[in-house]
Amino acid sequence: MRRLFREIAARVAQAALSPLPRPTRLYLQRRQRGRRELRRLRRADLAVMAFAKSGRTWLRVMLSRLYQVKFGLPADALLQSDNYHGMNSAIPVFLFAHGTYARIASRLPPPETEFDGKKTIFLARHPCDIAVSYYFHSVHRTKSYRRDIVNLPANIADMPLVDFVMSKDHGLPFIIGYLNEWAGILARIERGLLVRYEDMRKEPAAELKRIADFIGDSFTDEQIAEAVAFASFERLKDMERGDHFGSRRLSARDPSNPDSFKVRRGKIGGFRDYFTPTEIAAMEAMVRIRLVPLFGYSA
Repeated sequence: MRRLFREIAARVAQAALSPLPRPTRLYLQRRQRGRRELRRLRRADLAVMAFAKSGRTWLRVMLSRLYQVKFGLPADALLQSDNYHGMNSAIPVFLFAHGTYARIASRLPPPETEFDGKKTIFLARHPCDIAVSYYFHSVHRTKSYRRDIVNLPANIADMPLVDFVMSKDHGLPFIIGYLNEWAGILARIERGLLVRYEDMRKEPAAELKRIADFIGDSFTDEQIAEAVAFASFERLKDMERGDHFGSRRLSARDPSNPDSFKVRRGKIGGFRDYFTPTEIAAMEAMVRIRLVPLFGYSA
């Protein structure tokens, strides 16, 4: 019911703004979303930031399972902002977001940021893998009015993948710029933790324990292992098919189409499966030249 209400509210807001010129409409939509995200950030004890398709939902499910096991919470309740805190006040209030809209709404003069003083986890992933996954997500999971808000092309389904990935408006240049901006934020804030998707894939238990320690919550090795097993990629796909959490965030749009799943492939370096050697070389050169070395993808 809550999901339906949010969908209806978004469509009503979209319809109300539709007569306005597109630049004005987009500005107002992003500003509105930014103010909402900024309010949620100020209420949160902890922010988990990442570009889309960087593994944030996977991390959310692992954290959900940790708190479910430790505090006896329902197994079909996905960790949202304050829903777990409402069940048990010992659990922090979280914000899972991109952070872009909050920065649009904020009026802090640079180099100040909204994350100063806020305990913040930033989840990074190789920008080429993000770009490819973001394309499939945008084609198969993103509704048309949301594509407009995030400046995705209306004809994205007909757009060659390589053109999307190399586009300055939503592809590699845009993603690299986002990561570089976050490198500056992480260098500034006192309570920030950088986590890489690739490290979580290689050693999920060790990375999850590092994240839990940063949050300030203690879990046993058995609870960590249970959370990792619970959120394995095959189990996550099964959860999508069965709508385990009752959340649009983790449900397949079309169970017969693997590219419509939130959990699609999760392969490290999987972007190379879609391009020619020349195209791959151009993408890797862009990452090497433009991305700051902090994330370890520029070498």
